[in-house]
Amino acid sequence: MSREPDPQPTRLVALFGGVGLALALGSFEGAGVQAIFPYIGGGLSTSSYRALWTLTYFVVHWALGITLMPWSTRRFGRRPVFQGAVGLAAAGSLAGAFTHNLWIMLISRAMEGLGAGLLVPLSQSAFLAATPARRHGIVTVFWSNAMLLPFFVGPAIGGWLATTVGFHLIFGLTVPLWFVALWAGSRGIRETPVLPAASKAPPFDFLGFALLYAGLMALQVTLDQGEQHGWWYSPFIRDASFAAAVCLYLFGWYEARARHPLLQFHYLRRRNYVLGLLLLSLGWALFMGWASILPLWAEEDLGYNGLWGGVLLLPVGLGALPLSAALDHLRGLFGLRRLASLSFLLLGGAYGTLSVHPGSALSDLFWPLVVLGLGVGILFVPLTMIVMSEIAVAAVPAAATTANFIRVFSANIGVTVLAVYWSRGSARASNALAAEVSRYGHTASGSLAALQGFLSVEAHTVSLDNLLRVSMWLCLAGAFIAWFFLIPPRALPETSAHSFVEEAENESA
Repeated sequence: MSREPDPQPTRLVALFGGVGLALALGSFEGAGVQAIFPYIGGGLSTSSYRALWTLTYFVVHWALGITLMPWSTRRFGRRPVFQGAVGLAAAGSLAGAFTHNLWIMLISRAMEGLGAGLLVPLSQSAFLAATPARRHGIVTVFWSNAMLLPFFVGPAIGGWLATTVGFHLIFGLTVPLWFVALWAGSRGIRETPVLPAASKAPPFDFLGFALLYAGLMALQVTLDQGEQHGWWYSPFIRDASFAAAVCLYLFGWYEARARHPLLQFHYLRRRNYVLGLLLLSLGWALFMGWASILPLWAEEDLGYNGLWGGVLLLPVGLGALPLSAALDHLRGLFGLRRLASLSFLLLGGAYGTLSVHPGSALSDLFWPLVVLGLGVGILFVPLTMIVMSEIAVAAVPAAATTANFIRVFSANIGVTVLAVYWSRGSARASNALAAEVSRYGHTASGSLAALQGFLSVEAHTVSLDNLLRVSMWLCLAGAFIAWFFLIPPRALPETSAHSFVEEAENESA
């Protein structure tokens, strides 16, 4: 892909300001609800568990939006796709600001997710195309921080809005900001030429997208409603699981034979690609899962409101942002494989020292969450470069689309799986505690009610603590895999074409 740096400073300011704002707003649409599920459940007349769907449905459409970007920019051009993505997300935000119906809210979240998903790869390509190669390191840092910053401060902002004026304003306030991003970004993006009729873009993979969409939605129904219906004891869940398995199998079979596939899975045959992507997805899924259930636990069991539930995650940002900004220099000092291993050691240490109990205060969780932020801050750059280390420069767009889709969707798995096992572990702990206490009897109904409340909080906390230990061991296993099984990019055999990492190293030099 040819890059033509734009010499006009005003255009660059509009580009990074407008497109960067749109990218951050897309992330905020997901992060802003992470600490306020009880408020969303009350406003939509449903439970906090169902309110989690407002995040999971956003994430699944966020992943799907990523798959649409390569074809759409070739067919329509970068600027029209940016304008369409921002318009779709703004329309979803506007619908979410006024609805009190769960299903309309889920439709609005799907619109926001598709728009936000398109913006992730589009913003990166627009930034890199407008800047010289020697600036790509700092541009990548800006792009990653614009995408990650809302996940650290968004829950606190969303919690403050939910506790003061109502959670609907989270969506309402983003609408004018979307239009500011639309105006500035449209002025800053260089128009890319649309291919002429003689060499027009390849046809869109409609069948592949339909199979993928149907499979992911059936899988989402299974994950979201399985606990409520008793999993595979329920005919409804069995049917949804069967539909998901069939659609996703047909999607994989069709994509392997399609002339212009939506996603290209043949890159999964490469060792660094599949192992690096597995580790990146594991780290991101665990972080997103804990960023969702820790505030929920603090609000439902410790009695914090939505604001303090969101403030709970601010120490993660204190650790992540300074370190992620310095990674362009650190990767040259330590090497990518060492940084990837260090990231999982820090994540494992954070989950291992993050001990919770019914009397926990925010100060008790501060330093473990700072360490968690350090691990998250290191996670992306080294593993992304390792994933792409065996990929020729010409194949980067296709390989990156597949990797980004899998990584983003992994957040959905993390949120759902942690929530389900927290609920099931709480039920088991509650039964065990009740059986132990029942031997002593009770003397008053009031005392029994207070005892039941205490046992419920204790059971939720025990289950959460057990999940933290499981997360610690998963991250330690990730550090082991990163150290012993990933191949350092400089040790790879030379290929006929430059790889993504070789290009990046040359640009840094």
